[in-house]
Amino acid sequence: MDEAGITATTSAAIFNVSEDVYDLSKIRLGRTLNFVYDKKSNEFLKLIYQIDSEEEVHVEKRDGLWVAERIEIPYEIKIKTSEGVIETSMYEEAMKKGIDERAIIELANVFQWSVDFAMDPRVGDTFKFIYEERYLNGEYKMPGKVLAGTFINDGNPYYAFYYEESEENIGYFDEDANSVQKMFLKAPVAFKYISSGFTTGRRYVEAFNVSTGHRAIDYAAAYGTPVRSVGAGTVVRAGWNGSYGNFVSIHHNGTYTTNYAHLSRFAVSYGQKVEQGQTIGYVGSTGFSTGPHLHYEMVKHGVKINPFYEALPPGKAIADENKDDFFEKIKDWKNNL
Repeated sequence: MDEAGITATTSAAIFNVSEDVYDLSKIRLGRTLNFVYDKKSNEFLKLIYQIDSEEEVHVEKRDGLWVAERIEIPYEIKIKTSEGVIETSMYEEAMKKGIDERAIIELANVFQWSVDFAMDPRVGDTFKFIYEERYLNGEYKMPGKVLAGTFINDGNPYYAFYYEESEENIGYFDEDANSVQKMFLKAPVAFKYISSGFTTGRRYVEAFNVSTGHRAIDYAAAYGTPVRSVGAGTVVRAGWNGSYGNFVSIHHNGTYTTNYAHLSRFAVSYGQKVEQGQTIGYVGSTGFSTGPHLHYEMVKHGVKINPFYEALPPGKAIADENKDDFFEKIKDWKNNL
């Protein structure tokens, strides 16, 4: 503000009045501060800072006093439908069709509890989704919410529809009004990091001729790729573990534990509570490994199992008294899909 010729007194007043609305000490490097002036008098009237994709903070003078408020960005919303047939990966098909990269990543996030986009997709799988496009002053800015989508994987259809039942139950539900959110994500590596397809099909890899075999799933991924916890839990181990190399183990409940091996470095420590999707480490090649990859295990009652086939309960379903409203609201979307 000093470089813009605004006095230190005015800057301090704006900073102080904004604190309860948005702490301006948190502005991000490289972002823009917009200053509004009176055209005739050249008097400084307003500061505008975009907080994120949804809101701006406006600080302006009213009756001689500076006032700060958060303003929702007034996008014009247009509804768009996109679809594709997978030849290599959903990401590459979307790029070929000219679909905004951010929209296809958001679609993958909707299905992250149902589809492992590194292992599950097959040639010929199809996707179709209905989503918002956001415009500002007539110019396209970004995709908005995914409203509805389907992913047909190896002949099995998955559906997701956005619905707000209550403040406590907002999100995506399948065609039967069940939440698509489950206890565990299908993959410990997010779609945006495996979107070009590091692997080709589901596989249990017996990389080494050892007596215990290889009861795990290997995700080939670039060195340093973030690894996420598939579910909420407590870190019960984070350190070196022999042939596993750098190793994280997360205890989820009395039934399940998940393990993540060969990490290059850690993002958590022993005893730490983690949320579903939280980064816990980064792909590496430590321990008994021939190249960068994530070795992922799911353990049930102390026995390693195949997570692909583990049936997990969904999240909170829509209440019976609201199902008719849900089915009515998704009817057109479902017909379109």
